[in-house]
Amino acid sequence: METRKNIIRLALENYLTFGVRAVTMDEIARLAGISKKTIYEEFSSKEELVNAAIEAFISEYKCDLDEMGTIDDSAIDHLFGMTRYLRETFSSMNPLLMQDIQRFYPKCWQKINEFKTEKVLRNIVMVLDQGKQSGDFRKEINSELLAHMRMDQITNTFSSNYSKSSKSFLDCQLAILDHFIHGILTDQGRSKYYRKLQTQEF
Repeated sequence: METRKNIIRLALENYLTFGVRAVTMDEIARLAGISKKTIYEEFSSKEELVNAAIEAFISEYKCDLDEMGTIDDSAIDHLFGMTRYLRETFSSMNPLLMQDIQRFYPKCWQKINEFKTEKVLRNIVMVLDQGKQSGDFRKEINSELLAHMRMDQITNTFSSNYSKSSKSFLDCQLAILDHFIHGILTDQGRSKYYRKLQTQEF
């Protein structure tokens, strides 16, 4: 079991950094200090390893979202939590990861889309509704529609056009999030946001 977990951990770390296609089973074996035969005793194919690595990533993401949902924070606090999470998650992520999965691993891509719909989307709707009730977000916005738009923003950043930008992938994600935030804030929310921005550390 420990060998399997270690293989998944190393695979995920390298997929996040280099993309899936660039990381071979030979490279994973070398990094794990085991033979390629040992890897194939745990995983029948590279596709099975990719699926296991992405499932581990999704599972960790789910736990993070569940933890955020249990904290009695304001919608403004959640915005800063989203910013912090983007920095932690995407600081070392190569956009080729999602491009590779979408193109070569359709079953894995389907799992990612199901997770986005069932978990991430619901979380965004919850935060938007919370902010509307507190008066920090504009009441006229459609939470469901804006949540879908936000999901599209995150996904589209993985496109080849963004990956060729002179800015880092993280910079692109943060710039788009900043634009999204300023589109939903009321005057009250904007005042709170800027006050917190002066004291927040990332």
